[in-house]
Amino acid sequence: MTEGQQPRRGREGAGSTRGGVDSAERLAEQLANVLTPSSAIVCVGNQLRGDDGAGPAVAGKLGAGLPWRMFDTQTAPENFLMKIAAGKPESVVLIDALDFGAAPGAVDLAPAGDVGGQGPSTHGPAPIAFLEALGMAHPCPCWVLGIQPQRVEFGDSLSGPVEAAVELVVRAFHILARPQ
Repeated sequence: MTEGQQPRRGREGAGSTRGGVDSAERLAEQLANVLTPSSAIVCVGNQLRGDDGAGPAVAGKLGAGLPWRMFDTQTAPENFLMKIAAGKPESVVLIDALDFGAAPGAVDLAPAGDVGGQGPSTHGPAPIAFLEALGMAHPCPCWVLGIQPQRVEFGDSLSGPVEAAVELVVRAFHILARPQ
C-alpha cells in the first residue's frame, strides 16, 4: 500500500476466515474446499516493500511439483491475465499482502467478492481489479488469501509475523499436495 491509500479490507462473508487461520492444517482444510488440480495460484506483491512481498515469498518457497499452476506475478498480475485464462482454471487463489484489520501475520481466506478496495496498490491496480478482468476473460470462482502486513515501507524485508504466515501458507499447500 502507498501512503494515503485506503487499505483493502476483507468483509465478513461466507467462506471468510476473518479471525485468521491459526494452523497450516486448518488452512489446508479451507483451501481443499476451493482448489482442484486445475486451479491456478496467483502470487502478487512487491518484494522491495517489506511485507508486501508476502505473495512472491510464498511462490518462492512453494517451488515446483505441486498439482496447481502457479504464477509469481510480482507487481504486474495483469501481464499474466491471458496466460492464466488460457489455462482455464476451475478456480483461482490470489495470494497477497492484504490489510483486513487483523494482527500482523494473520491469514484470511475469502471469496474475491468479499474483499473491498478498487484503488491502486503498490503494484498497480488493486488485485480485485485484476480478478474482475480475469472473470471477464475466464469466469471461475476466485478467492483471495490475504496476509496481514506489519510494514510496507520501501527497503524493508518481511517482518517476523509475516515470515511465519508465509511458512504457514506454504505448509498448508504442501499438506494438500501430499498423496492421500
